[in-house]
Amino acid sequence: MKSILLGALALVSAAPAGPAFAADLPVKSMAPPAPMYNWNGWYIGGNAGIAWATDTLTGYSGGPGTAPFFAAGGLPTTLAPGARGYLGGAQIGYNWQVSRSWLVGLEADLQGGDYKGTSSISSTVFTTSVEQHSDWFGTVRGRVGFLIAPNILLYGAGGFAYGQAEASQSTIANGLTLATCPATLPCASASATSTRYGWTAGGGWDVMFAPNWTVRAEWIYVDLGVQSLAATTPAFTPPAVFTSDNKFRDSILRIGFNYMFGGPVVAKY
Repeated sequence: MKSILLGALALVSAAPAGPAFAADLPVKSMAPPAPMYNWNGWYIGGNAGIAWATDTLTGYSGGPGTAPFFAAGGLPTTLAPGARGYLGGAQIGYNWQVSRSWLVGLEADLQGGDYKGTSSISSTVFTTSVEQHSDWFGTVRGRVGFLIAPNILLYGAGGFAYGQAEASQSTIANGLTLATCPATLPCASASATSTRYGWTAGGGWDVMFAPNWTVRAEWIYVDLGVQSLAATTPAFTPPAVFTSDNKFRDSILRIGFNYMFGGPVVAKY
C-alpha cells in the first residue's frame, strides 16, 4: 500500500500545471502608447496684447527761411511721441507638419485697438506738438516651427504688414512772434492718414493643451515706414515749410488661442 501511494504522488508531481494554476499567475499590463499630436490643418483663433513704439523720434526739418524759428526755440529738431496702446484681433492659418519635429505654415491676422502718442515743446515764442495714431493693422506671415515636445511648438515668422498710419503736427505762437503769426492760433499745421505697407518678423510658441486647442504667446515687430508731413506758414513772406517724419515701427506682445480643425488624428511618420 505504501508503494502505491508513493507512486501516485510522483505522478501528480510530474504532471504539467493546468489552467487553474496559469490563471493564478499575475499578468503584467502593457503601458499605453505615448500620445502623438497632429498639428496638420486649418486653425482659427483670437488674441490680445500691447504695442509700443521702438523708434520714438520724430525728426523736424525746415526749408529756406526757417532757421530763425529753430533758433528762437519751440521748433525742435526731434520730438518723441512714444506711441503705445492695446490691441486685439483674430488670426487664421494652416500648418503642414513635414516630420515628427518640424512644420511650416502660413498665417494671416487683423488687429484693432487704440494706439497713440503725443509730444510737445514750448518756448516764449512757439509751442510745437506732434501726435501719432493708429486704429488697426494686419500681417500675412510664413511660419517655421520646431516641436520641442510633442505638444509644444517653438516658431519664427515673418512677412508682409499693412495698417493705418495717422500723424499730425502744429506750431502755435505764444505771443512774442517773429512775424505776423496770430497768438494762440496755428502758425503752421498739417495732418495725414494713410494705409501704409511694410514688413514684420517675430516668433513665439504654441502649446496644445487639449485635442483641437492651443494657447500661444508671441512677440512681433512691425515696420510700416515713415509718414511725412509738410506744414506751411502762410502768414510769412515767403512762406516757411516745416517737415516732420513720423516713424511707425512698433513691437507687439500678445497672447492668444487657436481652435484646430485637424482634430486629434495621430500623425504617421
